[in-house]
Amino acid sequence: MTDYQHATADSSDLRPQLNALLGEGVVSAVLFSSDGLALAATDGLGRDEVERSCAAFASVASLQHTFADCCRTDPGNLLMRYQIMDFTNYTVLLMSAGANSGLGVAVEGDSISQNVQLALSKALKLIKALGPFLAARERQILARA
Repeated sequence: MTDYQHATADSSDLRPQLNALLGEGVVSAVLFSSDGLALAATDGLGRDEVERSCAAFASVASLQHTFADCCRTDPGNLLMRYQIMDFTNYTVLLMSAGANSGLGVAVEGDSISQNVQLALSKALKLIKALGPFLAARERQILARA
């Protein structure tokens, strides 16, 4: 029996919901699994761009395990909510979206711009509204006979 009794990000097309984030400086958004697989992306991104972005976002999100050592705590105590990466003319937002998934959003402007504040607000509202539907099932490794 599965833990999920509803559709999740790995079994649903969430592109329309991500496209709703576009505008007001938002350039693109991707939804990814914790192991770096693409779950959904906004229109306009090529498959290679989506896959590279998802792999990069998952790598950054996995740093919480490394930082646990520095913080002298268990990785379970460092549950990422969001990270803001300021690249001067662009800001990248990385958020925990659900169980085994995250949301990455690219925005024009620096981290204190109004565009970034609006994008962060819209993305957090999307995550709250969709809640468990943004989760991704943990992939199962099939044993060979």
